[in-house]
Amino acid sequence: MDLSTLLKPTPPRCTSSLVICGGTGDLARRKLIPALARLQAAGALPADLHVVLTGRRPLPREDLIRHLQEGAGATTDPLPRRGLEALYERFHYVPLDPNTPGASGPFAEALQAIEGKGAAPARLFYLAIPPEQIGAFLTVLAPFLARDRQTSCPARLLIEKPFGTDLASARVLHRRLQEVADESQILRIDHYLGKEAVQNILALRFANVMFEPVWNRQFIDHVQISFAETIGVGTRAAYFDRTGILRDVVQNHLLQVLCLTAMEPPLSHRPTCIRIEKKKVLAALRPIAAADTPTQTCRGRYARRQRGDGPPLPGYLEEPGIAPDSTTETYAALRVWIDTWRWSGIPFYLRAGKRLSTSLTEIAIIFKEVPGHIFPPEVATGRTTIAPDVLVIRVQPDEGIHLTVQSKVPGMEFRLAPVDLDFSYQESFATYRPDAYERLLLDALHDDDGLFLQHDEIEAAWAFIDPIREGWAREAPARLEEYEAGTEGPAGAAALLAADHRHWRPLTPRSAGRQPHPGNAP
Repeated sequence: MDLSTLLKPTPPRCTSSLVICGGTGDLARRKLIPALARLQAAGALPADLHVVLTGRRPLPREDLIRHLQEGAGATTDPLPRRGLEALYERFHYVPLDPNTPGASGPFAEALQAIEGKGAAPARLFYLAIPPEQIGAFLTVLAPFLARDRQTSCPARLLIEKPFGTDLASARVLHRRLQEVADESQILRIDHYLGKEAVQNILALRFANVMFEPVWNRQFIDHVQISFAETIGVGTRAAYFDRTGILRDVVQNHLLQVLCLTAMEPPLSHRPTCIRIEKKKVLAALRPIAAADTPTQTCRGRYARRQRGDGPPLPGYLEEPGIAPDSTTETYAALRVWIDTWRWSGIPFYLRAGKRLSTSLTEIAIIFKEVPGHIFPPEVATGRTTIAPDVLVIRVQPDEGIHLTVQSKVPGMEFRLAPVDLDFSYQESFATYRPDAYERLLLDALHDDDGLFLQHDEIEAAWAFIDPIREGWAREAPARLEEYEAGTEGPAGAAALLAADHRHWRPLTPRSAGRQPHPGNAP
């Protein structure tokens, strides 16, 4: 089966060379090379595409092949290994130290030698590098970007987050990018926007007539957006300790998911129309002032696990590479209000954390309880109210949609119990599903910017996050609440919802069994 029909119907129009700056780094090895290999196995890459990796030091051909194999061999999926074999001859390596004076000239000569003579090359430069190196690489790439700016297929930049560390630095980065490239040449990547389940939020909301009438304050009690990981900081200790979970996950991934969940129907599916509605949501976020962080937020840090069924887990301060006096948070929870007609008075609860009891990302829409229901308490499983319906969009793992409703329990007695109506991508679509990096790489090769961010979206998100960070900086260190690794997070996060007579959905994967209704506390 030719899987290319499930991806893009035509070969990329505007890319002859994909240049991965930082091609020997962790991101390229774990994500980009396997994604390219899968795309090749799916028949989605053009036969004449050059893939150029850069690194600071010379790399013999046999070492390059070994590096590529390490990336594709990290998964049990046979597609990357099969695709990589077909790509070996099109991978090239060029040493590039951006701090070397005059590095642009030799770099251009090396690219021309790889591409050969003929039509002017159309290059996509992927900056898979640490943020502190962006300035030096932009200096090297500036001649390529300026020279091609007026052509039909100009050179383009693909940039990974983080886009600054706060609003001020994000604006500095934007000004620096504008010095070397037009906005149309810049693609800013948030890989969460490439996930199938995240894109399916639009399909669920705007391709099904049953949901739009109830997608508002009249029928929805609150919304929970959760990001949980069982892992600690791993090899990202140096970066994470400077960043924290609020900036690493909430400022980008969760706020983007929030926008898609809460936005008004766009005029069309065109990227411009979708961005307009997302920006309206960001503009409508009620600011959390620095003085309000104690009542509107919770921050925590995982501590050593010494009890329970699992093996001992180190605390955050015990992780290699973490400063002993660190005050970085590994857990953040927020109560967020969107001041629009649709969402007036409806809270959105966001949480993100590391070293939790399970790994999942989901959006849970908690509907209001049935008003004045007709059933006695013994019918409603002992409650005076009926548990609310819940719609869950599972982003990972086991992507799908799960709607929990009330049903009569079979038998002579009339009793109610919650049942799940499930849609699973794996079970419903027995076909190739590109992961986020595959989709975004292919879109970038096609010069399709629909799933990439613009600078004003990023700045609006930072404008919301910065006062929270300022408030946390003013608080006493005791406000950094510790939680045991392998649990569901700090008690303060539960208290955030308990103050509203609500509680979090348990962090339990679907495969572990059905969850109790979260809704309002009984």
